This record gives sequence, structure tokens and C-alpha cells, in this order.
Amino acid sequence: MDVLGDSNLVLRQVRGDWKTRDAKLKPYHAYLELLIEKFEELKYIHLPRAQNQFVDALATLASIVDIPTNVIVRPLLIETRSVPAYCHLIDETKVQDDLPWFHDIHQFLRFGTYPKAATAKDRRALRQLATRFVIYGETLYRRSFDDRLLPICSEMPKVLDA
Repeated sequence: MDVLGDSNLVLRQVRGDWKTRDAKLKPYHAYLELLIEKFEELKYIHLPRAQNQFVDALATLASIVDIPTNVIVRPLLIETRSVPAYCHLIDETKVQDDLPWFHDIHQFLRFGTYPKAATAKDRRALRQLATRFVIYGETLYRRSFDDRLLPICSEMPKVLDA
């Protein structure tokens, strides 16, 4: 089993390379030694905190929450996906006009036009939403948080105006 840790000090103490000198940590270290005996093989890997932002967020949350001793805390179940979560919802959404979800964004970026029934609030929301997208060639891309371009569609369906 791989054990990932962001504290090189703690990992070296667990491996036995260094001694635990802090009196407050000695009971935890002793308990950890009992737990280690229950595993056949453990591999300790140092992972800097900057590379493990999710764990950093969980550690921050854990330090903020005060849990009474008589409360049983259930384990946190975390699922990872191979594709972004919004991709699972797009097909389930029923649209009245039979246009793809990105049609208004594409029309705004390509021609600068708004949907016919758009209110001032809808127009403002569309302008803000469109800042996250770009058209290159015939392909609509979404800008990710790290400025990567994620392709949305390679070709806009032909829509006839009535």
C-alpha cells in the first residue's frame, strides 16, 4: 500500500529514520506503529503540498471543524471521474428548441447576436459566459482554469431560421 504524505518530517519519523521528540506526538506515533504491523507492505511517498491541493483543502477543513467526542463520523467517499462531471449532465438535459446547449454561446461569439427572447439580464449572463469560450476555425473551445482549450464541438449544426 502506498502512503502519501506532504510532511517529510512525519514520513521520516514513521519510517524510523528520525525519532519523534515532541511529547504531544509520541502517543500518535505509538498508535501508528501498532497499525503498521497490520499491513504486509507499506511504501511511503513524499508528495509536496503544492502538488496535492485536494488533500490540503481537506486538511484545512478538518482543522476548522470541531467534532464532539460522542459523535460518530462516517468516512468520506470520494469518486474520481475520467471526464468532467458536466459531460454526464449534458445528455440528460432536455431542451425545448432542439438546439445544442452551446448554440447561444456559438452565435454570440461568431456573429455577436443574442437569442430573440433574451432579456437584459440574459444578455449580460451570455456575455459573461462567452468569456470562457473561444472559436478557432470551426471548433468551439472552452477555456479551462489553467487556460487550456477544451474542444466542445468540431462543427456547428446547421440551423435554418424560420
